Amino acid sequence: MYSNRPIIFLEERRKKPDALCIWLEIASAAVWVIFFCVLVFYQKARPQVETFIERFFGIEVRDTWDYSKLDIAFYLLVFLFLFSAFSIFLNSKRLKRSTDRIRKSFIISLVGSVIGIIIYLFGYLL
Repeated sequence: MYSNRPIIFLEERRKKPDALCIWLEIASAAVWVIFFCVLVFYQKARPQVETFIERFFGIEVRDTWDYSKLDIAFYLLVFLFLFSAFSIFLNSKRLKRSTDRIRKSFIISLVGSVIGIIIYLFGYLL
């Protein structure tokens, strides 16, 4: 039953990650950078809030949406959707080793971009 022979493991031949693994690591970081840029453009497009300083000095504030910045945020959302879908496709093709996993950041960004696109389209329809 039990042997005193040492366990001989096969030598790991893969010394470094392949190009697809490197792409997925870079893409997961890029997804969050793009998502942050969308939030910045959305924040800049919102109507400005009048504070005490603006009221005291008579500075006019913009009380409407800046649609040029909002359009840039929409285009970034569409790009984020396509980029996340492509990355999920590549990630699903790469699931060969036991250490491979589906990255949650791609799924979160895909769902977030779909929600943002729907909100943008309903905002223009209403």
